[in-house]
Amino acid sequence: MRFFAVGTNMDEGRMRSWIPSARRLTIATLSGFRLRWHKRSPDGGKLAALRTDHADDVIWGVVYEVDGLSWQQIDEGQCSHGYRSEHVTVVGPDGDEHDASVYVARAEMIDDSMMPTRSYRDPILNAARANGLPAEYVDELARTAAVDL
Repeated sequence: MRFFAVGTNMDEGRMRSWIPSARRLTIATLSGFRLRWHKRSPDGGKLAALRTDHADDVIWGVVYEVDGLSWQQIDEGQCSHGYRSEHVTVVGPDGDEHDASVYVARAEMIDDSMMPTRSYRDPILNAARANGLPAEYVDELARTAAVDL
């Protein structure tokens, strides 16, 4: 199974500490989605993909291959924190398509007034840079206002 990571799970070390069998395949884009820091949590807004169905809206992330047991662990972990999975097709830099799942915030968990903490946002920026995501995309993430808790 393939998992399209767009937030803290883009950090391969972090991902493999949680799911040791995870294998990073490539970076990729997902059209028709935007990133929002609107998923409610006790410690600030968390990042989530948001379906817009606008072809010009594109997010970047990392594609991981995981086995069935690991997929169950990811799904349970994400769902217990207010996310739900959506099946999508992402496109790698080489044009290859990958069927994967991405996590979006469940409707009852969305709060557009949320802001991420700096301690949550900055590791995502570091992971985006480390994975070679486009500089303009990373800059857009970096412009997200953050709070210190």
